[in-house]
Amino acid sequence: MNDLEIMNNVLKLAKKGEGSTSPNPMVGAIIAKNGKIISRGFHKKAGLAHAEAKAIDNAGVSLEGAKLFVNLEPCCVWGRTPPCVDKIISSGIKEVVFSTLDPNPEVKGKSLRKLRKHGIKVKTGLLGKEAKRMNEVFFKNMEERKTFVSLKVAQSIDGKIATRNNKSKWITSLKSRRYAKRMRDKYDAVLIGINTVVKDNPALCGIRKNPYKVVLDPSLRIPLKCKLVSNHPHKLIIFSSMPRSKQKLNILKNKGVRIFNVNAKKQIMPLRRVLNTLYKIGVMSVYVEGGSFTLGKFIDAKIADKIHFFIAPKIIGGDKAITSIGARGAAYPDNAVKIKDLHIEKIGNDFLITGYPEFKHAKRKKQGK
Repeated sequence: MNDLEIMNNVLKLAKKGEGSTSPNPMVGAIIAKNGKIISRGFHKKAGLAHAEAKAIDNAGVSLEGAKLFVNLEPCCVWGRTPPCVDKIISSGIKEVVFSTLDPNPEVKGKSLRKLRKHGIKVKTGLLGKEAKRMNEVFFKNMEERKTFVSLKVAQSIDGKIATRNNKSKWITSLKSRRYAKRMRDKYDAVLIGINTVVKDNPALCGIRKNPYKVVLDPSLRIPLKCKLVSNHPHKLIIFSSMPRSKQKLNILKNKGVRIFNVNAKKQIMPLRRVLNTLYKIGVMSVYVEGGSFTLGKFIDAKIADKIHFFIAPKIIGGDKAITSIGARGAAYPDNAVKIKDLHIEKIGNDFLITGYPEFKHAKRKKQGK
């Protein structure tokens, strides 16, 4: 097995921690000696042992002259666990191959230099693009100190999320809905607007994880008997402005709901302030599920790192049907948001389009006389 094949396995190993490691990255590690893999490890959960430490501890044999493969530069600072770089140095490992530098400024390049200073050979860049993409949330957190935002839409082929009678169950297939539900497991929180709560009364759980639920609710209209309040209220975060009822506010707080007061002009939530607050309380990623107005406001504000469009082969039609991306929208085609790095896959009879928005607007050319 060559270095490339081993690093591919490292990335697969790292993915086993998906949805559990936040605010840490997903990391896998493989140790090889004399051309054979002798140990593996991955980071399971924040606070538990890092991948490199697990692989070293799992080896059970001498690591003198061994080679370590890892998808991210090993850490060199104390957190809830000791620095991995020190354990590597003392283990007898003589070569380290990692995909990309750690974006954390406290680590970036420092472990690389320390390893080389102790006579350990270091190679970097192997599957670097793939490794960075896999940990896109962590890189956004570290490089920009902001929460990663992913938008999810489930629509008909003509871009509708509900009929003229406001009926939406169901547009996409059961297979797509289960896939979308499983995607909630990847993120720290699911975010929706109050209209979606009132209309659909969703639970917003994942398949194996119960993420935080964030509701944008300017007037605190959330029903006290809705699923989000009744089930796991300590997982509910509400952003509101000038609540109508102090009694309702106190009831929610006594249940364990966290409520943040923000100044909403004309019932429009300041999304950047919302996201800054989420980042400060440790929510590193959000999965925005709508509805139409909420999704549109994120696009209008140029706040989206990734999009997921589930598209059913159905035509709903009608000018009263609800479009998937509402709010203001683009004034001219040149101002439309372009999507890069598209990935298209078929899920049952539906299609899932994933990509990354580019918020760069071209100036509208003046029309000739």
